[in-house]
Amino acid sequence: MYAMKKKIWINILLVIFICAFLYSGYNVFIWLKSDKETKELEEGLYSEVITENKEEPENDLINVDFNTLRNTNSDIIGWIRIKDTYINYPILQGETDEYYLKKDIYKNFSLSGSIFVDSKANANFEDANTVIYGHNMKNARMFANLHKINNGTLGTDVNVEIYTNNGCYIYKVFASSNFEPTFDTLKKNFANQEDKINYINEAIRKSKVKFDMNKDNINYENNIITLITCDSSSNRRVVVNAVKID
Repeated sequence: MYAMKKKIWINILLVIFICAFLYSGYNVFIWLKSDKETKELEEGLYSEVITENKEEPENDLINVDFNTLRNTNSDIIGWIRIKDTYINYPILQGETDEYYLKKDIYKNFSLSGSIFVDSKANANFEDANTVIYGHNMKNARMFANLHKINNGTLGTDVNVEIYTNNGCYIYKVFASSNFEPTFDTLKKNFANQEDKINYINEAIRKSKVKFDMNKDNINYENNIITLITCDSSSNRRVVVNAVKID
């Protein structure tokens, strides 16, 4: 009787082990497939729609072919680039805040997802604070390189370029920290100017890096953007704040 029970438990454990092994293998396959598709996008369509801005080579800016991008997906509202990082992607806006969490720009399933703003944001980046989301991928793609801002690798003078059909807007990073994803952290609208000033100053106070853009030279009337990705070591988020300067 004991031997029979022991055999049954061994068989159960074996089945559990096989299922776990197959599940892990499937996850690895899906991740590798998603990684391959992301790289193909970057080497294919992305390289076709991005060209150097030869009219202003001193600014080291780019030209974005939004006509081609929007023929691919009308949800594309902009493009984001941060020099010396892999962050060089289209920005999308779905019908819901979750739509592009696991969809690429072709609306196909992808673990990498897309870079996106929330569904109610102003598509022209005219909100007081536009929040932009992206996954923290192990291959350093999507918004993983926000960690290079958060740990000071990119230095204290960091620009975020936002391109739209209306042109390019330059934002300077003024704060970066690890936060719980609370309402105050992701605040998109402010009751008044004082509320906005307090939000910015608090972000500067908590910032892990002391950036060149600070309380002494920031224009509090300009719009800001907040870039968010996961912190792989916890349930917290890496939050990067930048203010429009051009």
